[in-house]
Amino acid sequence: MKSTSSLKLMLVDQSTPRRDILEKILRDSGYVNVFATSGLSDVFSLVDRIAPDVVLIELDSPNRDTLEQLRAIREQRPTPVLMFAHDQDAQTVHAAVDSGVCAYMVDSVDLNTVKPAIALAMATFNAYRRVRAEADAYRKELGTQKRLDRAKSLLMEKHSLSESEAYRTMRKMAMDENKKLNVIAEGIILGHYC
Repeated sequence: MKSTSSLKLMLVDQSTPRRDILEKILRDSGYVNVFATSGLSDVFSLVDRIAPDVVLIELDSPNRDTLEQLRAIREQRPTPVLMFAHDQDAQTVHAAVDSGVCAYMVDSVDLNTVKPAIALAMATFNAYRRVRAEADAYRKELGTQKRLDRAKSLLMEKHSLSESEAYRTMRKMAMDENKKLNVIAEGIILGHYC
């Protein structure tokens, strides 16, 4: 994990006085790489250009356009997002989290809460990334297994083989051709092998 002083933060707040206060709190907390902007309308392009370690957004209430940009960040430029908002409505919080916000803070930020809030956003983001990677790997494995089963089934039907014979046939083909079993299975499904 990067040290506080090496983290690159992007602070977004349309209220200049509030943004200046939060920027001072961040700098007083040891964060030296703080890029502050009021550009709420182009958050995605700024994240893409600046490549921050964490995005901090302070606003009264997230609107649909802001949430759409956060969704784009989550999908195209995954970055931990910490939102400070004054809207306590449960639907608003859920919408923000669904859009990619890792931590939603309702209270005003101060020197005592900023570091734990940033740590929470980063930890939540990293946990989400791990779960997503595991789910992707599981989906890929499941797809591979389905292809293997389909190829075995085709061999069983075409050559009147048992399941174990079909599997052994596929393994032998893979060894003979120095290919992975899933490549052989795909070839069987596509009709490249008789």
